[in-house]
Amino acid sequence: MSWLIALAFFGFCWWRAAKARERAAELAATGIGRSPLYWVSNALVAILLALVLYIAHIHHHSPVPAFLWFAALAIIVALLFLRRSLKWRYSI
Repeated sequence: MSWLIALAFFGFCWWRAAKARERAAELAATGIGRSPLYWVSNALVAILLALVLYIAHIHHHSPVPAFLWFAALAIIVALLFLRRSLKWRYSI
């Protein structure tokens, strides 16, 4: 039974990789890959992920300071604005 789950998981990974290649080719054709807004949004997503993982880590040891929650909220709002500006600039 576990081999069936592993096979389904690897099939899903294969399918996602194929879709990612299609999406990357689509974005490269529009020039979005060279856009500073695109790279800033990717960097903010990485920072948000690291911040959320840090919040989850310190939550087990002590209360989470409020400024971390505000920082996460500010990053989410900035990502929403960046997403809207990218959609406005590169309408795909």
